[in-house]
Amino acid sequence: MSYRPMLIGRALEQFDGLKDDPDAYHALMERLLRLVDAPWDAWPVYPDGEPEFRETQFGENGLLSFRVYDDAELLIIFNIVWAA
Repeated sequence: MSYRPMLIGRALEQFDGLKDDPDAYHALMERLLRLVDAPWDAWPVYPDGEPEFRETQFGENGLLSFRVYDDAELLIIFNIVWAA
């Protein structure tokens, strides 16, 4: 099963800023390609509840926050951080 990634809110603007940085863009795309097949391969944002909220590192400088919707096979990406 492959999940479909979807950017919302602030993540849309953050992604737009990464498009001009080839290293950041490549690292993000590489991580997303793995996440669509294994979305639970990320650490929980809230260790004591709401396991569908996850975070993962991409590249050496990136952090991606998202929510997993198993029923819809969807990853809602709501925050992207790249510390250059």
